[in-house]
Amino acid sequence: MGILRNKLASPTALFAVVILAACGSSSTAGAPPPTQTGPISIGVIAPFTGPAAEFGTLLTAPCLAATDLINADGGIMGHQANCVSVDDTGDPADAVPNVTKAIATTSNFDMAIGLESNTAATTVPLVNAAKIPFLTTNGLVAFTTNNYNYYYRLTPGDDANGAAFAVWAVKQGYKSVAIVFQNGIGSEGNRPGLQAAMPKLGGNIAIDLTIPADAASYSAEVARVIAAKPDVLIWSADPQTTATFMANYQQLNNGNLPAMVTATDSLTPDFFNAVSKAVGVGYVTSKIWLVGSYFDQTTPAFNTYKGALLADSKTHDIAPVLSTVGPPAGAYDGINIMALAMIMAKTTIGSYYNQYILQVVAPKAGALVVNNFKDGAAALAAGKTIQYVGVLGQPSFDKNHNSAGQFDANTFNSDGSANQVGIISGSQVLGLLG
Repeated sequence: MGILRNKLASPTALFAVVILAACGSSSTAGAPPPTQTGPISIGVIAPFTGPAAEFGTLLTAPCLAATDLINADGGIMGHQANCVSVDDTGDPADAVPNVTKAIATTSNFDMAIGLESNTAATTVPLVNAAKIPFLTTNGLVAFTTNNYNYYYRLTPGDDANGAAFAVWAVKQGYKSVAIVFQNGIGSEGNRPGLQAAMPKLGGNIAIDLTIPADAASYSAEVARVIAAKPDVLIWSADPQTTATFMANYQQLNNGNLPAMVTATDSLTPDFFNAVSKAVGVGYVTSKIWLVGSYFDQTTPAFNTYKGALLADSKTHDIAPVLSTVGPPAGAYDGINIMALAMIMAKTTIGSYYNQYILQVVAPKAGALVVNNFKDGAAALAAGKTIQYVGVLGQPSFDKNHNSAGQFDANTFNSDGSANQVGIISGSQVLGLLG
């Protein structure tokens, strides 16, 4: 969840960088596939500095898991794959020069992941113009309909997440909710779906607040929420903001705290540690539900993914958390899908292999279902037709290259890991948005 400053690049400047980025690949799909030498660079476009820097770590982990497995299997047509950090700082204006420079200077920049909600409005056009296929983890409703040919998303839009929050809150018996969201694109996108869903579910919005990030105190805002007498908080904010707000709430409400429903984005060590320190581990493990994309944790695809996270010393400690969060799992699936599309296209160049991405995941008669890179590459080498079904299940991309799926709810365990406690129907959620 990044803190957005009021800094906008001028239209002229943005036009110039898009034109520059487009020069990164001038090939057309009709020409013979070019030959490329050296390792493939996978750009992890995410905040690595600033208030949202933890997202960079969380999105690098699935890239490391995917590339560890790919490289152990000999690489993509003999090319090793490397994860390259591209710091978007969590700020849409500051992201432009950083991403533009990475596109211009990174050798064999052939795919990307990340492009999260705080910066997607400026980074998506740049990467798309450079003809680099990418798996975005943004949830912006604006991208539900888009014209970006190299864009793919395997997790739902923020409006759907907001509706899922409402479904879970009502399922727990809560009918009067307090919406409290930190100001910023990453939080605010959940609000429209939540506002649409609550009345349809027979619920009531007792109060609806937007708060600034990382203030020294939220006593005034907390007093307003307490006065509204909600059953539950529907919450979205960074770890420090959450810790301060809840500590103030505890102080002003005779030690009593309401239950909370928030996003699985908060299934992080920073959130768990900050809030536990502020109001106690007991509250965090018993009264917080985290809702987001669902995936089956018993499949072979999941076992391979979690095994790779546990095997790498850089990701081992956060594997229990990452194995329950949708966007990182989607990034892992995205890398596998793009890597297999390269093999199908017999080239690593984005303007060529992009047209094969949908073929990798499309259900088709007689196709061999594969759920990891190794099996997919072996099947393609044997001349077989494949259908990739990954950690997030069967991708079902619409005409805008979005694939949503189901939702689930999780709780924290006492060690900071997560426990999946329920599933929410994707069709029910989408029906509440209609």
